[in-house]
Amino acid sequence: MPDVTSHAPGTPSWFELSTTDDEGALAFYGALFGWVDDPQQIGENQYYHMQKLNGLEAASIYKQSEEEKNQGVPPHWNTYFTVSNVDQIVAMAIEAKGTLLFGPMDVFTAGRMAMLQDRQGAAFAIWQPQDHIGCRVKGEPGAIAWNELATTDPDDAIEFYKSLLGVESAAMQGPMEYTMLKAARTDVAGVMRITPEMGPVSPNWAVYFSVADVDATASQAASLGGTVLVPGTDIPEIGRFATIQDPQGAVFSVFASA
Repeated sequence: MPDVTSHAPGTPSWFELSTTDDEGALAFYGALFGWVDDPQQIGENQYYHMQKLNGLEAASIYKQSEEEKNQGVPPHWNTYFTVSNVDQIVAMAIEAKGTLLFGPMDVFTAGRMAMLQDRQGAAFAIWQPQDHIGCRVKGEPGAIAWNELATTDPDDAIEFYKSLLGVESAAMQGPMEYTMLKAARTDVAGVMRITPEMGPVSPNWAVYFSVADVDATASQAASLGGTVLVPGTDIPEIGRFATIQDPQGAVFSVFASA
């Protein structure tokens, strides 16, 4: 399993689950992805649960704050993008009519972060690494595979992230409107339009985790108390995916490459 040692600016680099039941989520994802918990105490009876694959940081899980719950924020996955200067990016985001949700703030000696919202309302975080670079494993079963923005205005969103993160874009050819975002000449994320067929979906950044067998993983997730929202579906010449809701309500997808 290759050890990721750095993330180019503009790359999705860290993925954390905000949940109402951290113990339940730990059991669910541990069984599904083989994650091993490495809890970090951040306060009295408060833990930030680093999730590891073969000793490498893959993601994290933490119990949602009372403030977040009182605001009606459901359990969800957060996506962080590596940047060189958090404070500079926050100023640029505000100038570009994005919204600062909280921060900037130092996370001990791990790094500096802020949580933002783009012009369509999708939340995302930015990360200036110090001791913690973000995930140290990608593309392996149980690790992050892909990140994807579903939005009501792809053209405007693409311009927002290009100007903010310094990424490039390239439209994919095919029957579906889909645009790749590139950092350091590498595809790092996708942007797609929210369609009526998707139902009442708010703009959001979605996470996809690699698995060996999409259908077997979806079946296992259901047996663990999850809900399969989109059953195994082929993306011609690319792979197969399924979308799942965990027992606490957070949504994620699983993916196996063709």
